[in-house]
Amino acid sequence: MCSKRGDRESPIIVTPAMTTTTTPWQSFITCVDLTEKVCRLAACRSPLPPRRTAYCSDRHAREFERNHVWLYARRAARRRARWACERCGFKPSEIRKNPDARRAYTRHELRLEVNHIAPLVGSYRSVTCLNHLDNLEVLCHRCHLVATREQRDDRPSWSSSVE
Repeated sequence: MCSKRGDRESPIIVTPAMTTTTTPWQSFITCVDLTEKVCRLAACRSPLPPRRTAYCSDRHAREFERNHVWLYARRAARRRARWACERCGFKPSEIRKNPDARRAYTRHELRLEVNHIAPLVGSYRSVTCLNHLDNLEVLCHRCHLVATREQRDDRPSWSSSVE
């Protein structure tokens, strides 16, 4: 292809990166086909109304985000757990209200952390099907340390997988 610039012609170089239509995050969404012109929410899949490009409604867009985008999935998991650890029932908000009880905990222990039950193991983090709410659990810092240790122990080591 050539385009005219003034009186001389110069070639337009098209690189493979320019022709790729998928963005990096789209390859990590495996629960729905993103190429079809239907709602991306797996439970809906209805044809898109005019002027819509991905979801049939804003409610379905938010639902897709809650199950795929880490920022929204983490918040939804904490709400689902009612801001308490799902293993031991620890509620940091009750400790924060009492200054005497607060002294017994570090700043990190007064946070709720969201753990992936099936670990990411170096996978793309922000938009992926591993962020589905059924793969997330809300844990206090102490329980999260235990869960991470268990996941590490269950995973085969790198040196044994090479042999």
